[in-house]
Amino acid sequence: MLSLTVVLLFCCPAVFAQQDWEVHAEANAQRMIAKNGTGRDLQLKSELLMIRNTLNSAPEARKPSVIKEMESTDVHLTEQLKGIVAEKGWPTIYLVGSQASQAAATILVHSADHDWQRRMLPLLRKLVEQEKIFGSDIAGLTDRILVSEGKPQEFGTQFKKVDGRMVMCPVKDL
Repeated sequence: MLSLTVVLLFCCPAVFAQQDWEVHAEANAQRMIAKNGTGRDLQLKSELLMIRNTLNSAPEARKPSVIKEMESTDVHLTEQLKGIVAEKGWPTIYLVGSQASQAAATILVHSADHDWQRRMLPLLRKLVEQEKIFGSDIAGLTDRILVSEGKPQEFGTQFKKVDGRMVMCPVKDL
């Protein structure tokens, strides 16, 4: 008699592929955290984690108004992040830990300053190659820049609202 695992693998390989992807991503994240540490600049780490936490902790009914507030706040957050980058460089995992580093990337992705995003992308690509930030941090940024230029995105991270529904922006064929 075939085991349930064998039957599921034969009938539903996508289930196992998804689990494998998640396991691989988590293992990679843990490896990079072990390599870079949990962050040396605890004050900056705390600041970055608080900055974007407002939307994530808002009740569902209040999210539309929080999103509106965040849109106007993103301009201010961009200026704060520019100051941090000018003073200390990009907030890497080594500097501020993985969550705060990703919070900085989220601020950059949500920035309306597309010129600054474009200027930052080569640096962030180099940091990914050096395993100082996660590659996923630049996937959203890359797509955001492409969509802002009216081009198809590469990674499928950008969506827009159409008739009250979220729809993925066009993705280029590779």
